[in-house]
Amino acid sequence: MTISERIVRTTSQQLLPGMTCLDEWQLRMQATLNFATCFSKEQVARLAWDVTTHHFAGLIGVVMHLSPQRILRQAASLSQGDMDYLMVDLVLNGELLCVTPFGEVTARSGDILLLDLLQESAVCIERPASILSWILPRAAWLEEPSALHGQVINHRQPAARLLGVHLKELIACSDTLHANDVAFYGEESAHLLVRALSQTLGSGTQHEKEHPLLGRLCLYIERHLHDHSLSPLALSQRFGLARASLYRLFEPMGGVAGYIRKRRLIRARRYLLEPRYRHLRISQVADQCGLEAASFSRLFVQAFGLPPRQVRELCLSAKTLPFEEEADIQRAHLGWFRQL
Repeated sequence: MTISERIVRTTSQQLLPGMTCLDEWQLRMQATLNFATCFSKEQVARLAWDVTTHHFAGLIGVVMHLSPQRILRQAASLSQGDMDYLMVDLVLNGELLCVTPFGEVTARSGDILLLDLLQESAVCIERPASILSWILPRAAWLEEPSALHGQVINHRQPAARLLGVHLKELIACSDTLHANDVAFYGEESAHLLVRALSQTLGSGTQHEKEHPLLGRLCLYIERHLHDHSLSPLALSQRFGLARASLYRLFEPMGGVAGYIRKRRLIRARRYLLEPRYRHLRISQVADQCGLEAASFSRLFVQAFGLPPRQVRELCLSAKTLPFEEEADIQRAHLGWFRQL
């Protein structure tokens, strides 16, 4: 069910023709955010969802009412698609048990859970839950946010209380906003989210205490992706780290070499999609992202399933997405993500 061009609602009460409740839910979760879902037989029998997605230009808000299940981001799926986003989950009702490579946390009503979609996670919902999820591009963060993965802000903290009120009110008035105001409120809300969460978590998370160099390393990598000499050895020398220590830091993210390659490929994909880089040849895109032209196409296909030239051609030929048909909702969501 589509409400408007920027608000889309889907429910388990209105399925696509020929789809079972389980098949459609798994398809939607895989197609939009590349999540896998797991259920017991009893959970399948009681499966239900009601999801409304709001597009605010540089910010996407999703109100989800979900039955018990497990929602997974697994290592095998991390290289599939461009999921260069952070998800900020405000728990409205219920409880989320989240397991990441850094440990296990529980987010209860009023708490805020942060997830880096480039890292592994498993979110277990044992009882029906309501969640208000906000999705922001990694580029919106002031510092490299990898270390925030799996962190929880308790509902008693000022940041959780203030952000909770603001974000719920933004959703409440979403359908009344004038078209000219949507981008403004989306950008300002994204800015508020980033600043408030960075202020609250930036200097004291357990993961940062254990790995104080991780944020600095990731930020250095991001700023030097164009440099072909960027490598695990160069990082070890630059930061005075033993290679074994460097590998341990990046092991939850697929290893340091894999992380650098993933960041380069994601940047290359952005260059192919953004109009301001269309004057660059494919080989120049590879070079400016620190990748070798000879292997660029092969690596790009492995990561995104399409060759670079085809991605650029699809972008150039893309038209406005239709929103009238239920079957087009998935394409609409993907279009929103591309605009972040």
